[in-house]
Amino acid sequence: MSKMNIRHEERPQVKAECLRLLATLKLSPAHMQLISGFVDTYLRLDDTEKQVFQTAISTMGLDEQEEIMEDILEQMLSELMRY
Repeated sequence: MSKMNIRHEERPQVKAECLRLLATLKLSPAHMQLISGFVDTYLRLDDTEKQVFQTAISTMGLDEQEEIMEDILEQMLSELMRY
């Protein structure tokens, strides 16, 4: 992902779409965590981009929002457990 040369202003939308697609695939929790970890690692957002990302998520359907937010929380917990 880091070598895809995604334009700076498109990064939040790309991350939101990646996670939206991941939520619709209905993979096992382990597979979802692996893929979302990859997306999170290689598509890190700064504070401004995070706000745009949150806005992009808020325009999605409720089920997709829940799936994405659960995934984000899992990522945050796994990062905290590393320390």
